[in-house]
Amino acid sequence: MINGKEELLHDIRVANFIEEYRFSCISKRDKWYSFSNIEWDPISSEIKIEAIINLIDSSYTINQIIKQDTVPRKSIGNQRFKYTILEPLKRSKIFFKESDITGTILIQNYFPYYDIIHHSSISPNNVENMFNFYSDRCKAKVSVELHKKNNTTHKYFDCVGFREHSWGLYPSHHISCDSRVVVHFRDQTISFRYIEYNGMSYSYGCISKKSGNLALVLVELEFLSIKNSSFESSEFTYKDAQDDIDLIVSKPIKPHHIEVSKKLKKSHLHIVSFSDFTVIGTNKKGYGIEEHLISYERLKNVL
Repeated sequence: MINGKEELLHDIRVANFIEEYRFSCISKRDKWYSFSNIEWDPISSEIKIEAIINLIDSSYTINQIIKQDTVPRKSIGNQRFKYTILEPLKRSKIFFKESDITGTILIQNYFPYYDIIHHSSISPNNVENMFNFYSDRCKAKVSVELHKKNNTTHKYFDCVGFREHSWGLYPSHHISCDSRVVVHFRDQTISFRYIEYNGMSYSYGCISKKSGNLALVLVELEFLSIKNSSFESSEFTYKDAQDDIDLIVSKPIKPHHIEVSKKLKKSHLHIVSFSDFTVIGTNKKGYGIEEHLISYERLKNVL
């Protein structure tokens, strides 16, 4: 079980330690698609912020690095983008400001958390013990101001969201593939992560409903199509704790390239895509977000 203290940043100063807050929310009706990742590196004392905001026909990208000498507590960021924990494990807020758009996203827990928390020391020797995480489907209240010439337009709407908080070791140069998929349906969300590290594969995830979570015991990457740097589709097989197996296939709606760190520029590709999904066995349709950090060498084997 997690407690409220886990949502605050952890002051663990060891090599390759990274802490991340990820959040996405989507309203297809309002043509709103947003993603953000706030990353804390205590060794370099840096906060890295990546955010994508799509609204109707406009697209905004925030990519910045902030020096931070002390460990941030309940508020992380600056005047351009800030993540604030209002009530640990219950409510938080994202504020963003660009030249012609200003907005706030209020995040409130909705479905129960799914978590993997290791009480022993994190270790690079086993990918299963490298990091801790928890995630949940949540409600999002979006408030946006659009500034066009002398006119300001206000938009307010509610939508489905998803957040994940992870902390632990992330030796990115040894990771050949790291894929995260979140798919929303009316009454449930399927979320999972698939990692290949030093020749070993590891996965976790769940099928989440208001009544509880059903763990995914195995996820396998079947197919990933990226041609001429353009993301086309992905396919994953998953097996749940009741031994049901299915295939989930994506079709991108709004794919984006994310800039990788300097040490990965020549070796890896990072893509975030808002996508439609189909569960093949049931023909169930959903929508959500997928994220793929993959090495060029590994990509040759999944095309």
